[in-house]
Amino acid sequence: MKLDALTILAAGEPSKAPFYVFGALLAAWAVVLAAIGLSQADFPGSPARARVVMAISATLVLATTASAVATSSKHEPEESEEAAEQPGEKAGPPGKALQISADPSGQLRFDKTTLTAKAGKVTVEFDNPSQIAHDFTVRDAQGELGGTKVITSSKVKATIPLEKGTYTFFCSVDGHRQAGMQGKLTVT
Repeated sequence: MKLDALTILAAGEPSKAPFYVFGALLAAWAVVLAAIGLSQADFPGSPARARVVMAISATLVLATTASAVATSSKHEPEESEEAAEQPGEKAGPPGKALQISADPSGQLRFDKTTLTAKAGKVTVEFDNPSQIAHDFTVRDAQGELGGTKVITSSKVKATIPLEKGTYTFFCSVDGHRQAGMQGKLTVT
């Protein structure tokens, strides 16, 4: 079932093959130019050859850059949210955002260690009232599925598509998860 979710997510992503092809060509061109330049003191030899080398180089750089932009992933934007937290809430009716907060004193923990949500696009409202940077990230056995950006003294919202199952949520800042800043998210 989780493999289906990955297939659906991957289906919405454009192929990165053009970027890899142009990137490899650009890298190979740079290596060839370096090798020729090191072995021939008068390289490229004439102004006309120099213009050809520059034209090929510029074309490859532009093609690589254009293919990177064209094949980039389209993620839903995260929004700052000044939402009021409702203490003790684990989940609400469909369409209601999950609310979770980092410890305001700066300890490496969330205010909840278990959350439940309905399958579909799950919206998370994350509040980090402390000066220590935190985020909220969701993963399954295959890897990270989404989350918020890292914030301090602010609130942020993220929407993550999730199927029925059990997931781990955690702070991805180095060392925070290992210190216990994690929990279990059950999607029904």
